[in-house]
Amino acid sequence: MDTDDLTAMAYQTITLALDVSENLRAELGALASAFSSEDHYLRGVVVFLDEILSDPEDYLDMWNALDQTHVPKFSDGVRQLRDHVIGTLSTPRAERGGTGM
Repeated sequence: MDTDDLTAMAYQTITLALDVSENLRAELGALASAFSSEDHYLRGVVVFLDEILSDPEDYLDMWNALDQTHVPKFSDGVRQLRDHVIGTLSTPRAERGGTGM
C-alpha cells in the first residue's frame, strides 16, 4: 500500500517518527509498501519498533548515529511511538480520519 492510503491517525505515526529520528521516519514510510492494509502495516510497525527496542544501540549503530544519540531518550521516543501505533490499532478505522495525507 501507499502512505497516501493511510488514515490521518495512522499517517501521524510517520510524522511522529521524525521527532525520534529522520531515519526511523524514512523507514516507516517505506515499510508501508510491504503491506496490503493499514492494520497489517500498523501491526508490522509494532513488530519493527519492538525489534528496535530490543537493541536500540544496534539500530543506531546501523545508521552511524549511535555516537550522537542519547540512547535512553531515543528509546523513550520509540516507546511513545509504539504506544501511538497501538492506540491507532485500537481505534475503529472510521474514527481514524480520512486518507490521502
